[in-house]
Amino acid sequence: MKHFLSLVLFAVFISGCTKNTSRVSSLKPNVISETQRQRNLCLDWYAYRIETAKAISDLNLKTEKESDLMVYCEFFKNVADTN
Repeated sequence: MKHFLSLVLFAVFISGCTKNTSRVSSLKPNVISETQRQRNLCLDWYAYRIETAKAISDLNLKTEKESDLMVYCEFFKNVADTN
């Protein structure tokens, strides 16, 4: 009977530890890659959420023409979301 009680307490302890570790791992920040950041900026620009000048500035493009930004962002238009 003593062994059974010890086994039950041990199982409860292990299940408690397992639940706590999953919460800690979910608190990690979601890191996005530079490519994902560029894609998000281009999609925001396509959706008129940000202006052309801001998109060019945020992407650090050397040009100030909307046509050049369109060519740059064309790549991201059909790329699947990986996150």
